[in-house]
Amino acid sequence: MELFIPGLIVFIVAAIFIFLILPRLGTTVLVVACIIALLAAGINHYSMFYGEYSLSTWQNGVAAYAPWIILILAFFFIIAAIIFIFKGGDVSKISTPMALLQSNVQTSVENMPAASTATNPLTAAINSGINAVASPVGPVNNALRAANNAARAPNGARAPNGQRPPNGSRVNNAAKAKSPNIPGAGFPASQL
Repeated sequence: MELFIPGLIVFIVAAIFIFLILPRLGTTVLVVACIIALLAAGINHYSMFYGEYSLSTWQNGVAAYAPWIILILAFFFIIAAIIFIFKGGDVSKISTPMALLQSNVQTSVENMPAASTATNPLTAAINSGINAVASPVGPVNNALRAANNAARAPNGARAPNGQRPPNGSRVNNAAKAKSPNIPGAGFPASQL
């Protein structure tokens, strides 16, 4: 019993970590965590079996053949590279399911319901609250923004007193690129 309970606790904690925490981590974090875990396991393994590794002598006989093994592998990779380069043939003629995949994705996107329909009572209440607050403020903000834009001098122009306007009031005269619509959502990405 004394080994069962700690092992069971470790198993439960590991399952919680694997199913609840790991899927939410990014790939970089997972790669770093895997490298650290692999190094820790290697160091632990080597420290546990140091005696066996120091008494092991089977690899001494193979050490004499190591240069020949490396030379054969190098020749193999060189010949494989030469065959790959001079084999000929058009790589673009390889059949891939990309066109079929793209058409299936397009069909799925067209049949997908709008993102605004994916709601529950909590998010519906939050959205209606946001809309209630934003709707009376929206026309006021638009009027203030229009008055502010009208008062600004064009980019780089001097104000009537000869002073340049501060950096915050300069307007970029370049045409602003519109963000594309999100497939299935029905609104552009700039409205997120």
